[in-house]
Amino acid sequence: MAILLGTCGWSYQEWVGLFYPNNKVAKLPFYGKIFDTVEVDSSFYRMPSKSMVAGWARATGPFFKFSLKLPKTITHDRRLVGAERELATFLDVIHPLEKTEKLACMLVQLPPSFSFDEIGSLESFLEQLPVHMHFAVEFRHESWNRKETWALLQKHGVANTITDSPLEFLAKPVVTTDSHAYVRWHGRGKQVWFDYTYSEGELEPWAKKLEEISSKTKTTYAYFNNHYRSSAPINALQLLEMNGTITEAQSALKEKIDKRSRRASRRTRITDFV
Repeated sequence: MAILLGTCGWSYQEWVGLFYPNNKVAKLPFYGKIFDTVEVDSSFYRMPSKSMVAGWARATGPFFKFSLKLPKTITHDRRLVGAERELATFLDVIHPLEKTEKLACMLVQLPPSFSFDEIGSLESFLEQLPVHMHFAVEFRHESWNRKETWALLQKHGVANTITDSPLEFLAKPVVTTDSHAYVRWHGRGKQVWFDYTYSEGELEPWAKKLEEISSKTKTTYAYFNNHYRSSAPINALQLLEMNGTITEAQSALKEKIDKRSRRASRRTRITDFV
């Protein structure tokens, strides 16, 4: 019952100084020595090249896993209809990850306006997906919160994406396949969800919830998406410590981050009086 926990993305310049020690380190190799998985968010906005994907595989260790968001041309522009060509292209582009056994899961993030009325489009799309790959669907419209939805995902071996966000109904730990589960923490910001840092008190219930989820499936992919101010890697390390699976490398980095945060906090307080 493995839990692979990381963040959504790794290339944020604002992480330099807390998570990344400086601008001299190559970000992905450094990240890959701390976490064992990452969700590629950039693939939603622009299809990566096959050479770029192959570079990701070379930059990480043999057991590292990549999850990727399907391009928005599939999920948002075409709303899953008539997207066979785009899907085939995407699966071909990410083949270097599949070939090196570094492919984790593909995320089908639906637009907020995509409601249960379009269940026919979703079902037709799910029927096109390769059965040997892991997929997860993230709903944003509350009309999907029903047993018919979970039955459809279960039929096709696709995971329901369990999330923490201002949309509370998505946090229900509904597991729809015994092969994998998918979890995302978006943050609870008022204006921008992702501009948020979880407190330890807010993370503690999720430590228990992760145990519950992982007991029902073989692999749980879990990613923090609250990337502002290095909150995503910081919260990920905190949660790993809470569930007792933090490694020596992770613990050492967490201690360094705590020290850097304290120094930054002291500098801020001194500046306030200048």
